[in-house]
Parts: sequence; structure tokens; C-alpha cells
Amino acid sequence: MTALVSERFLTIVAVLIAAAALMSTTFTAEYQALGAAQSPVFFPRLILGVMIGLCAIAIVQDIRAAPRAAPVEHWIALVVFVVAALIFANAITRIGFMLSAAAFSVVSLWIFGIRRPLAIGAFALAVPGGIVLLFNHVLALPLPTAPFTHLF
Repeated sequence: MTALVSERFLTIVAVLIAAAALMSTTFTAEYQALGAAQSPVFFPRLILGVMIGLCAIAIVQDIRAAPRAAPVEHWIALVVFVVAALIFANAITRIGFMLSAAAFSVVSLWIFGIRRPLAIGAFALAVPGGIVLLFNHVLALPLPTAPFTHLF
């Protein structure tokens, strides 16, 4: 069993638990009366279902390769990443998607060892900005915005 406790395995399990918890919130009574495709949880359910499936596949692969698993070397980084993901999920409703995703990107990139400020800044602005443009303007599925502006 100790061979299964690797950073990869723990990260996959954490993502699986988070995706399952988020998926469970999409089955509340307020969304049950809406049609399948008209429900605001239709797209998130698809994405979360894919995440759960991919995590299950990755867990099976990790179990099969267990003797080669390395022990966890960076417990603090793993804990900080999980806490940052939880804060990100809660911050989306308070400060909007763009600001919380940009902050989460900065923290995540730093944890994963990227230290170049220009790369971190470009990624933290470009990726969440591209997602906001895609969802708000192309797909017409508005993401949560900051309470002090409607732009992001």
C-alpha cells in the first residue's frame, strides 16, 4: 500500500473527490425541473463526468504501476495546491472567475516550479481571459463576474 502513496496518486484522488463533490451539487431540486440541455448544469455535468472517468482510468493505471511509484517528496506543495484549488472554487462566486482563475494560475504555476514572472503573468492572464471570451462571447454562457465590474 505504501507504494501507492505517490504525489501522482494523491493528486488524482484529490481531483476525483473534488469532481465527485462538485457533481453531487448539480443534482439539487432546483435544477431537476429544467430540461436536460436547458439546465445550467448540463455542461458542468459533462465536464465533471469526463474528469471522473479520466481520474478512474489514471487510478487504475497507477495501481497497475504501483511498484514503480515514487514516494511523496513535496507534501507541502501538494497540500498548498489542494488548498488553493478549494479557495479557487469558493472565490469564483465572490470575486468572479477571471480574478480567481488568474490568482489560482499564479499559485499553481509557482507550485509546479515555473519561476519566470513573464511566463506566469502571461499564462495567468491569457488562459482565464481566453476562457472568459469563449464562454461569455462565443458560447453565450456567462461566467461569474467580479462584484465591482461586469467586464471580468
